[in-house]
Amino acid sequence: MLEGSAWVWWILTAGFMLYFVIMLLEFNKPQQQLLERIDAQEQRRTHMRQRLAQVQEEEADLARRMEEMDISWQELDDRRKEILPDANTRRMTEIPPGSFTMGGREEDSPKNELPSHSVHISSFYIGRFPVTNQDYKEFINCTGYKPPIHWQRGTFPTGLGQHPVVNVSWIDAREFAEWSGGRLLTEAEWEKAAKGDGEFPYPWGERFVEGERCNSNNTIGMTTAVNEFPEGRSPYGVWDMSGNVYEWCADYFDDEYYRSSPASNPRGPDGGQEHVIRGGSFSETRAGLRVTHRGCCAEATTRDTIGFRIGMDGRNDEEVET
Repeated sequence: MLEGSAWVWWILTAGFMLYFVIMLLEFNKPQQQLLERIDAQEQRRTHMRQRLAQVQEEEADLARRMEEMDISWQELDDRRKEILPDANTRRMTEIPPGSFTMGGREEDSPKNELPSHSVHISSFYIGRFPVTNQDYKEFINCTGYKPPIHWQRGTFPTGLGQHPVVNVSWIDAREFAEWSGGRLLTEAEWEKAAKGDGEFPYPWGERFVEGERCNSNNTIGMTTAVNEFPEGRSPYGVWDMSGNVYEWCADYFDDEYYRSSPASNPRGPDGGQEHVIRGGSFSETRAGLRVTHRGCCAEATTRDTIGFRIGMDGRNDEEVET
């Protein structure tokens, strides 16, 4: 009897131990899962560290390459600036130093063109043509500068590449001039290039015939190509000095400036609210096309009748005269 009870006891003990082992294994499952998750996270963390190191290395390499590109770009831009003066002279006309009579004639000129007076101008270069849409497009492509408001998708209207650029402010014109290695002309330089040594009212002389030598009086109703009127060139061979578009000058505007302007290389008043525009436009009548006619606009103004051309300092007077 005792021997049978012993077997029962051992069977119960073995069952209890088996149950305990099963319970222990079940208890350890979450811990095992947690350890597996920790191990997976550690592997992921190691992978992320490796990826971060790779990204940082790529970033450093990209930064080095960008620095090298910036240096190369700067070297190219410096080289561009070095060759610009020579390149500009090929597209410009040099106006020799000398004196001319600035201002209008007493009998047919408004007060802001009077009194007429003698002005000496040092040698300078002037663009043979106003800046065209194609010229301005190259500026935008190279600099990312904003295009005129009427351009679509960053480019000028089809077929107008050789028309003067319009809807550019005085500020825009100055930015282009500086980028191109030039500058805006002074009012006195502009007038001398337009009239030469004579005192004719138009670049080509005394006689005015509608539509013959310039784009005016809304005959066409818009701009024309800058080389459309060869017979309208000035005595120095400069095109489009009357009609087509007004042109920004560097000077501030003052109605009475001629009463006290310097006798040599005048550069306009020291300040003001508006800048000088010269030359008339396609919508002007003959009175506004005279080479002595003076207009003005605020420097931020943009109009479809205003463009510009650039100039550049010439050789010194002694060098030119010898």
